[in-house]
Amino acid sequence: MSELEKYISERKDAFENSEPQDGHTERFLLRLEKHERDVKKPITLFWRIAAAAIVLVVVSLSIWLPKPNTPADVQYGSLSLSDVSSEFADVEKYYKSKLALEYEKINDLSKSDPEVASYLAELKDLSALYDTLEHRLYESGTHEKVITAMIENFRLRLELIEKLEKSKLNKQ
Repeated sequence: MSELEKYISERKDAFENSEPQDGHTERFLLRLEKHERDVKKPITLFWRIAAAAIVLVVVSLSIWLPKPNTPADVQYGSLSLSDVSSEFADVEKYYKSKLALEYEKINDLSKSDPEVASYLAELKDLSALYDTLEHRLYESGTHEKVITAMIENFRLRLELIEKLEKSKLNKQ
């Protein structure tokens, strides 16, 4: 038994018969309220300062840090396949180099030919569609369907050029 418990048990009668003085409860409640106000002020002030600091940090980071899926060199809100991964960079490099070679071959063909002109118009439309897909890739956060559509666009352009070359070779 502790000393306090021992002291109380020895003087049990004195504690049971004694009543607090008049106004004791009111004085106690006033002191308690004052103490709560004094304690609440610093805590409330602390939380307000902490919340303001957090908001400031979040806003600063959102301004200064790059957004997800946006490399620093991306402009105008679009992504190319090379921005997604190194494997897609290889695919994009292959198709772009292949298309550049094929375009050179087409330029040797007669541009006054209506068939060549229609193929060139279709290729121009597909190229514009590819640009749109780059914007969609940026917006979708590198969605797999958009990536697949971009690769299919490359394939379709190559197929069109090869068809044009075959039809021109067959006519000669």
